[in-house]
Amino acid sequence: MTTLASEREPIEPPQDSPPKAVKRSVRTENAIGGVRFLADDLFETHLTELTQHRAIVVRLDTIEASMRGQLVDAIDAAIERELGARGGAPPGVGSNCSAVEVLSDKLMRARSVGGARGIAVALGPLSALIGDHGALEVEDSHALRTLAAAARKKRMTLVLRASDEAIEAFGDPIPLASLLGCEPTKPVTTDESAPREANTPKPKRIDSPTQPALFQAQDIAPTIVREAREPDDAPEIPSEWRSWVNGLASARGAQPLAAFERLFLQNYVPLANAIAIGLKDARALAIYDEFRRAFSRAYGEAMLAFAVTGKRPKMVFDAPDVASRIARLHGARSVHLVAVDAMRCDLGEVVKRSLTAELGMSAALTDEIILWSALPTTTLRQMETLARGIEALRGPSTAVDAPEEPIRGRTADIVRRVRVGSRDLFKLDYADAKLREAGNDAHGAIEETGRTVAKILARHIEHLPPRTLLFVFGDHGFAINANGAFTQGGASPEEVLVPAFAFLVGPIH
Repeated sequence: MTTLASEREPIEPPQDSPPKAVKRSVRTENAIGGVRFLADDLFETHLTELTQHRAIVVRLDTIEASMRGQLVDAIDAAIERELGARGGAPPGVGSNCSAVEVLSDKLMRARSVGGARGIAVALGPLSALIGDHGALEVEDSHALRTLAAAARKKRMTLVLRASDEAIEAFGDPIPLASLLGCEPTKPVTTDESAPREANTPKPKRIDSPTQPALFQAQDIAPTIVREAREPDDAPEIPSEWRSWVNGLASARGAQPLAAFERLFLQNYVPLANAIAIGLKDARALAIYDEFRRAFSRAYGEAMLAFAVTGKRPKMVFDAPDVASRIARLHGARSVHLVAVDAMRCDLGEVVKRSLTAELGMSAALTDEIILWSALPTTTLRQMETLARGIEALRGPSTAVDAPEEPIRGRTADIVRRVRVGSRDLFKLDYADAKLREAGNDAHGAIEETGRTVAKILARHIEHLPPRTLLFVFGDHGFAINANGAFTQGGASPEEVLVPAFAFLVGPIH
């Protein structure tokens, strides 16, 4: 596997064209576009010139250590504030789009505001962002590289302090052989190797991990998968199961967060469902079990460090902040949070698909992300973290030993208001209740349960005013034991990773 950028030594700027601090004012006809390192006495003067040339100047003068690894979010929020203050249109892309697509959308909207010619991002001193490696974090380095690429194309301007010229940063990932100064060797093909189909798409390069690597996937060499014979009366096993197995088997070593979530959604979840309906292939079962055990062990260890290091994925208790950010991006007037008890990712996919069909033109799906549940993966624990935030991870849970009685009967159909800490949110318990009632056929109940949850949410949305951002998220997932019954509270991937998606309520034009 290609090494992560964070595993390499920081690189210095190329020696053939090092950036130089500007010692004089930039010529006004070339004011738009490019990257400039400016001395303090020229910084304000140049920003004034950019304003005179109809650039929207976005300033981020104070950059604190709390922004480390999250510079892109701070710049994004600053740009949206400036566009909003000038009456700009809301974003036309979701937060799940690539950084290039999001930036292109901002530049397009900027040009529609009062004849603006572009955006100029002016950053204060970056020294607070220097991490343990003595360089900017991988994520912050990538954010600056993305801005610089747009600036070189004259689409925007990036203005930095001359004092930051010597700060080290990480570059684009490179092949391991090149990093180690070795000549790459040609791959050896044996008779037992599965040939690559001519029309098989090349794997996508992960160029923007949102967090550093946290977890170790299993180290199992990929081999040829042979399909097992299934009884004639067994449910049909998807033919893609072999690619899911090989996908998990080839994911060796540390995984960036974005790559791990992609691996989970595209390989682990469908393989788990194939096993639930009868896949008996020995290697598939072995790789699935090993991946599951490795994740549970690693996540349990990582939870202890989340509160100390601050390096963590987006968690369930981040849902209010994530929803507020999405609401600002889309110009929503209010946020409406709904937690769906025990909505794991495959159930969430049914809910999202069915709810989109139920709402039709009355609301638009704007964003979808993955959130991570705290351990233990129970409702009481997630409500505790929503109430206390990161502080809930710094000590033992007060909810671990509390009894948790599931809501059953007609009450489970109600989207009820609950008070969590200083805020109100809404909660739906239907999925948890129905999956428990399904007994040893919990997997068979997922589809119908998801459709019913969508109908309940659609009725609830009818009472929301236009321009409300509805943010639906699972509080935790669930597992299915050997008997086919619903269980929860563990550290398996399907219990920890939960879906979240946002709808902007109002007619779609």
